[in-house]
Amino acid sequence: MKKIKLALLKLLGEQKYLFFVSASFQRLFAMGSLGKTYQDIYFLKKFIRTGDTCIDIGAHLGYYTFQMSRLVGDKGKVIAIEPVSKFNRVLEKMIMNRGFSNIDLRRVALGGEGEVVEIGIPLINKQKKFGYARIRQMSEYLEYAETETVPNVKGDEIFANLDRLDFIKCDVEGAEVPVFESMPAVIAEHLPVLLLELADKNERAKMMEMLASANYAMYLLKEKKLKRIDQQSDEIAISHNHYFIPASKLHLFRELING
Repeated sequence: MKKIKLALLKLLGEQKYLFFVSASFQRLFAMGSLGKTYQDIYFLKKFIRTGDTCIDIGAHLGYYTFQMSRLVGDKGKVIAIEPVSKFNRVLEKMIMNRGFSNIDLRRVALGGEGEVVEIGIPLINKQKKFGYARIRQMSEYLEYAETETVPNVKGDEIFANLDRLDFIKCDVEGAEVPVFESMPAVIAEHLPVLLLELADKNERAKMMEMLASANYAMYLLKEKKLKRIDQQSDEIAISHNHYFIPASKLHLFRELING
């Protein structure tokens, strides 16, 4: 598989290769062929309803964005946050080519410090890892193939005027906690369901502490059901994805919870 990817990258060039990956993912998703690694994308239909407002922070190549768009429909809205310019261009092209009229795409970063941050694509084993793009200042130990400077915003500012907010997915390679530290007012006002990639117990604990006043509980997806866990649990979620549901909305999703 690695050799095939490298061959395609060389044949197509970087930008066309990324567009090919995005389009191919959408075809595989439609066929139901993605497997457990992407179980959470298929599970979105259990949470997202027509007319909802959703945010995809770290939209990358649109894996979650486009499914959110389909689920919320014409009366809903998806705000896609993707700071990396080459990924942003792929999203723009996919949005235009496939007529996704309810997606608001923004090229900014969240979770950094200051008005701008450097976003970098790291080199791992001498290969660019497009899926590991991150704020460079938070991972200085890595070697980067390329970086670019992008505006850095606070969630409480960029999402301040939303009439509603139902669901947030956030996957930003270790910056998830700082992202939500920048938007306490938005979370308190709307109490959205959250889907976060959290790699270790420390991140779980920080998120639970941050969300304690809003009475959120944490879950992972196991055998197509949600299992409640605490921050000390040794269970590892597939793809490190964790759900956070506020008590005030738990009645909407009780049939999804195991036990």
